[in-house]
Amino acid sequence: MKSFCLCICCALLFTLFLGNGAGLNSAYATESQSNTVQAAAPTFDLQKLAEGVYALIRKEPPGLMFNANVVFIINDADVVVVDTTVMPSTAKEGLAALRKLTDKPVRYVVNTHWHPDHISGNQVYRDAFPGVEFIAQRTTLEDLPAVGESNRKGLLTNGPLFAKRLRELVEKNKSLGGWDLTVEERASYLSDATQLEALVQEAPGIQIMMPTLTIEDHLTLHRGNREIEIRHLGSAHTRADLIVHLPKEGIVITGDIVVWPVPLIGSTSLPLDYGTTLEKLLALRANIIVPGHGRVLRDDSYVKAMVRLLASIKQQTQAAV
Repeated sequence: MKSFCLCICCALLFTLFLGNGAGLNSAYATESQSNTVQAAAPTFDLQKLAEGVYALIRKEPPGLMFNANVVFIINDADVVVVDTTVMPSTAKEGLAALRKLTDKPVRYVVNTHWHPDHISGNQVYRDAFPGVEFIAQRTTLEDLPAVGESNRKGLLTNGPLFAKRLRELVEKNKSLGGWDLTVEERASYLSDATQLEALVQEAPGIQIMMPTLTIEDHLTLHRGNREIEIRHLGSAHTRADLIVHLPKEGIVITGDIVVWPVPLIGSTSLPLDYGTTLEKLLALRANIIVPGHGRVLRDDSYVKAMVRLLASIKQQTQAAV
């Protein structure tokens, strides 16, 4: 519980530094950045979860810079992709991995919410598959051009400075909190800085894609013999959160409603509603949970811990008021 709360505080501080939104959910850059910055080598595991269902799990260490997991659902005639990562370059890596699995076209991309670490690779799929549909929750149409634009301006101003600050702290062996860095923190800071520098360099070419198909609460896709439920269970990480449920396979893809190893609660989150939304997620009784960030979960114990954490935060806040 102590670690959970510490990470939430760090995420909120990082959010305030870069502007509204959750972490580095932005995608624009300054012209002053060096053209020699290179993105890190591909760091992901491609895991088969069920027949035709694969999770591309990012392996960057937990930190302040986020790159989302991706799921490929390969059907009889086409593919459904869930989320597209934070940059076109990492989306292209994912698409290359998909091409090794199948030559079927991508028909739908589901964006679990509008933060750009989940949508900034959309253009890669639009370019490769001109007829692709982008599915999102209805409020994305309001929040992406409003709060999302504010986030991008925050990164435009503060992102490069923050990467520089992280590298300076590593040189001094000090954390943002002022204590000596642990080995884990050092690796995290260096990864954060590298990813941020790559994103800032790539940002001028990123096109933010608006959804072409929006849903309010529920949409079921029938793709051959596969049933794919896309559901809005309620507000949590954002008010636009979607989950993708494969009832036959017992798999649920959560977006940032679930993030491992610690919850990601930022200024666009709704903590008073969060626990109730997670309880609806638990009611699906999935055997496999794919979080927006972090490893694949094979039981619901972590999600139950999140429910307890959020209930405690709510109770303590009410008591303080």
